[in-house]
Amino acid sequence: MSRDYSFFVGDVALDEYYRAPYWPKIREKVLVETLEQHVGGMIANAASVYTAYNESVYFLSLLNSGQITQRLCEDLRQRGIDTRYITYDDKLPDAKNIIILTEDDHTLFIPTLGIKHFEITPEIIDAMCAAKYVYTSVVEMKPLRCGTMDALDIIRKIRASGAKMVYDLDVAHLEPGDECFFEEMDILFFNRNGFDVYRKELSYEAAVAQLLGFGAEMVVITFAEEGCRVHTREQEISVPGIPVEVVDVTGAGDTFCSSFIHALNKTDDLRLVANFANAAAARAVTILGPRGGVASSETVLAFMNEKGVAIDEEYNCFIAR
Repeated sequence: MSRDYSFFVGDVALDEYYRAPYWPKIREKVLVETLEQHVGGMIANAASVYTAYNESVYFLSLLNSGQITQRLCEDLRQRGIDTRYITYDDKLPDAKNIIILTEDDHTLFIPTLGIKHFEITPEIIDAMCAAKYVYTSVVEMKPLRCGTMDALDIIRKIRASGAKMVYDLDVAHLEPGDECFFEEMDILFFNRNGFDVYRKELSYEAAVAQLLGFGAEMVVITFAEEGCRVHTREQEISVPGIPVEVVDVTGAGDTFCSSFIHALNKTDDLRLVANFANAAAARAVTILGPRGGVASSETVLAFMNEKGVAIDEEYNCFIAR
C-alpha cells in the first residue's frame, strides 16, 4: 500500500492575541494590548507546517458551520490541506483560543467545545487506515465513535492497518482512565511540563522505559531553549537548543512535532531528524503567530546555517527534488 498522505485529527481555532505588561495576581486588573488575530489550533498548526514541506494532509475536526469556522477552513484549504472530512454541528460554540504574551512567554487559554461524542463514518476510518501517520492527541481521539466502535477500537484498527499513531501530548491533559491510550501509541511527543505531568513520581528514565515497554517506537521530549531528547529501545539522542530572540512561542511545539515526522519521511537517521525539527521550532519562535513555523525545508536548512549549526551533505535529503 502506498501511504502518501497523513491524517491530522483535532482542533483548528481562531487565536486572539493580547500582550500584558506582567502576569496579574488574583483579583488584580491589568490593561492589555489587543494584537492581531491569527488562525491557529494545535493540530491545525502542525498540519499547516507539515503541508508546507510538500506533504499531503487530510484534516478531521468537529466544528459549527458559522463564519469563524468558514474562515478557519478556508485558511486550511489555501494551505493545501484537504478538509473534506471536517464535520459540522451547529450546537457547538465558535472555536477560539486566548493567548496572553507576557514576560517573554505565553499563556494559552483553550475554551473547550464540550464534545463528548464525535460520530465518524467507516469511510473516514478507512482513510485513516490508509494514511502513513495519524497525528492527534488523547483529548481529540477520546470522543471518536463509529457505530459500536469506541475510540480505542478505532485506534487499534488504524494501527493494525499499518498506519502509525502519533500523539502530541504537549502539557498532557490526562484524566483518570486515559492510561489505556498509552498502550496504543507509536510516536509520542511531550514538552517538559507535559512529561512531568505524565511521569508523576516516576523518574525520567523509568517513565521513558515504561512508555517504550507499552509498545511505543519512539518517545520525544522537548525542553524549549535547551533542545530535545529522542528515545527508542536502541538509542537515545540529545540535541542542544539554538539561541534565538524569542518573539512568540505559540506553535513552536506543533512545529517541532510535524517537522520531526516530516524528517522521518526523509531519513532513518534520528540525529538528522532531531536536529531538523529542533531548528524548525527555534526559527518558529522568532515570528509572531501560531503558524510561524510554516516554511520550506530549504528555509529551515538556511536558518541552521545562519545559526552556525553544522550541517553536511547528509542534510541534502531534506531538499525538495
